Amino acid sequence: MNAAARLVHQSVLSRHLVFTHLLTRQQVTTMILALMVLLSALSVIYMTHVTRELHANYQHNLVERDRLYVQRGQLLLERSAGLMQSRIQQVAESKLGMMVPDHHSIVIIRE
Repeated sequence: MNAAARLVHQSVLSRHLVFTHLLTRQQVTTMILALMVLLSALSVIYMTHVTRELHANYQHNLVERDRLYVQRGQLLLERSAGLMQSRIQQVAESKLGMMVPDHHSIVIIRE
């Protein structure tokens, strides 16, 4: 047998000896279960963190939505007020023959 094959064979054999002599099957199973419990606990911590971030983002978006809704209402009121003023001016000009005076005909009276 050549040297490389002997090393491969010895490492497999030595691994087998470690598991059979140093660790019993029950100890290996216990170590695997402990590792799985640790990984499960870490995944619970991570998912809790992600959930809290998403909830905070959701709350921030709700506040932003409410702010934009109020701003939209204010803009609609402003638009309707502007439309009402232009509608009044249009009716005054067409039906009543009124017109906006130029700046020369305006007289300011002070008390």
